[in-house]
Amino acid sequence: MSRKVGAIAVAAAGLAIVASATARPAATSAASCSNVQIGMSAPITGPAGSIGSDQLHWAQFYFTQWNKTHKLKIKLTQFDDQIDPAKAATGAQSFASNSKIVGVIGPAGSDQVQAAAPIYKKAGLAFASGSATRVSLTNGKWKGYFFRDVPNDGVQGPTDAAYMTSKLGVTHGDTVMIVDDQESYSTGLADIVGQELSKTSGLKVDRESVSQKATDFSSLVAKVDNKTKVVFLPFQIASEAQLFAQQLKAQGKTAIVFGSDGDFDVAKFNPEGALISFFAPDVTTIPADAAIVTAFHKQFPGATSPFGAPNYVLAQMYAKAVTKACSDRKISRAEVRADVLKVSLSSSLIGPIKLTANGDVAGAKFHIFKVVNGKYVTIA
Repeated sequence: MSRKVGAIAVAAAGLAIVASATARPAATSAASCSNVQIGMSAPITGPAGSIGSDQLHWAQFYFTQWNKTHKLKIKLTQFDDQIDPAKAATGAQSFASNSKIVGVIGPAGSDQVQAAAPIYKKAGLAFASGSATRVSLTNGKWKGYFFRDVPNDGVQGPTDAAYMTSKLGVTHGDTVMIVDDQESYSTGLADIVGQELSKTSGLKVDRESVSQKATDFSSLVAKVDNKTKVVFLPFQIASEAQLFAQQLKAQGKTAIVFGSDGDFDVAKFNPEGALISFFAPDVTTIPADAAIVTAFHKQFPGATSPFGAPNYVLAQMYAKAVTKACSDRKISRAEVRADVLKVSLSSSLIGPIKLTANGDVAGAKFHIFKVVNGKYVTIA
């Protein structure tokens, strides 16, 4: 997931460069384990507030449970970046200058990670995302500092394309319309899916692009004919994907609408029969997770989404790393960086976790959901 504010990406990149130049380098000496903090940068308010607050709550829940049963206490320090790259860079600077913070959960979006990464690296901080999926984030530039516990777009693209051809019957003579929203996450994923589909002989890919602010899709909808089996919408604004689907239906078009994780919001994207791919399972439907989900709802009543659970697992990974680093009652950011990248979980809320050298999850997969009576139902 990479819910981003594209209009300020260039300014944010500039801010990240300036901020990284002024970030205080990590102290080389070890600090006491009596006041260990993990920072969390998330869109707690703003356009992705429902997602960010869920991410925050799952991380808070883990550390609340941890602190009840462990002598070594860990405090979660939050920063609301509002899915804004500039704010994410400001948050990174704040965490970098706080010597008590030994690791960071977040940012949530790929643009925010990109903006904050130079600051975290200069400060010697490990930083981990439970939702940033851009492939290039783990190309080696931030190796040893950045990691994530969800699969990247290089896994999602082939997964979605394969589902279309193997389960939806998309084949020779058919058309798939792919529409990006002119934002880097969207265009990147759209390109990957298009490339995968182009491997099927005789299958036509109609590649289109719209602004995130567009509200009239009539010209694109008019291009959808009886050969168009699927309309793939890797948008970042769920309500925009919903509007596109509504206009398809209004014109009597029957192509299957297929969204991506950026659209994953059942309150805003719920066309009956639509599909959506997502980087994590729905923990509320997994029997083995039932006790944890019940306890979570006692602390944070109400619904939860699959966006939250990966951050619980990141908190779990940091707790293990901090425990190991504090075996001598001293801790440093360098120790936490090294130890968290070695954490291996045979099982977790979202499945087994073992990181590759570049910080991706080995063997991770995307999940496919279908909208059934206004709810997301796991189908693959």
